[in-house]
Amino acid sequence: MGRSLFSYIAIKLLHKIITLIFVILLIYALLRLAPGTPFDQYLYQGKITEEQYERLLEEWGYKDNFITGAIKVLYGMFTFNLFKMKSPVYNKPIIELISVRLPYTLGLVTAAYFFGTMLGMLLGLYCAKNRGTLKESIILWLVLGIRALPVFWLGMVLLYFLAFKAGLFPYLTASELKPQNVFHYMIDWLWHSLLPIIVLSKIYAVSYLLTIRNMTTEEYTSDYVTALRAFGLEENYIVERHVLRNIMPPIITMMAIDIGFLFGGAVVTETVFNYPGMGTLIYEAMWNKDYPVVLASFYIIAIAVIVAITIAEITYAYLDPRIRGE
Repeated sequence: MGRSLFSYIAIKLLHKIITLIFVILLIYALLRLAPGTPFDQYLYQGKITEEQYERLLEEWGYKDNFITGAIKVLYGMFTFNLFKMKSPVYNKPIIELISVRLPYTLGLVTAAYFFGTMLGMLLGLYCAKNRGTLKESIILWLVLGIRALPVFWLGMVLLYFLAFKAGLFPYLTASELKPQNVFHYMIDWLWHSLLPIIVLSKIYAVSYLLTIRNMTTEEYTSDYVTALRAFGLEENYIVERHVLRNIMPPIITMMAIDIGFLFGGAVVTETVFNYPGMGTLIYEAMWNKDYPVVLASFYIIAIAVIVAITIAEITYAYLDPRIRGE
């Protein structure tokens, strides 16, 4: 069993490395196809000469052919020199830019993920227990309506009514005060981050609500649940001791995979709320044609997705020998 599981893990890791290389090369190819460079505006404004413009392109690698540039990107990816490179826009090491922005995004996505998943699971169980009732119908209709709302539109609506009209939240989601202690800092951060947390968490709340509701409803129709009810066991006991245990393995896998995609959902949310995290950094880098920063940022996102999916696959393979071919 141990050797078979080890072989399964080794094959999966090899597949993930190949996938990572393909993703990075694809992103690099798309960036190369996009027109413009960070130095075009300086040339058009007359701040640099044509000779200086050509020298900057040569210095920053914008004149490299695709093969040379791809080799440099792959070398920087595996040696992590990609993060030591300087941004042509900010003229700072990329690791310095990311180290400032990453904590904001981690705090935002962690809070949104925890709040969204917990709310979705609780509402999903509630709907499953009250299936076929008016309460379930109302919740499902509301959820489906919220699910149809685009993230950027919902963010702008909340900003307009709760920040601009009501004045309950700040326009800029960055701390405007000097925190006196940890508690004061947490309150100030929550006040500035609550709206983007709500917008980002709705993605996970809706997804988990529908998943938990459907899986739990299916379990309720199983023969073993009918037998347990015939023995006179309470409904809460059946749900906690039996139903939840059966639906948790796929839910754990779903949670592990979703963790990897947290950064992707944060890009739109942070851009709408002008949140100083990785999402805003990626948007600004793409707008300014800052390709090294874009590559390094997407490299982090790809690593997060691949690691999360690998953990989920290994966990599933450990629990179910059929998946690894035994």
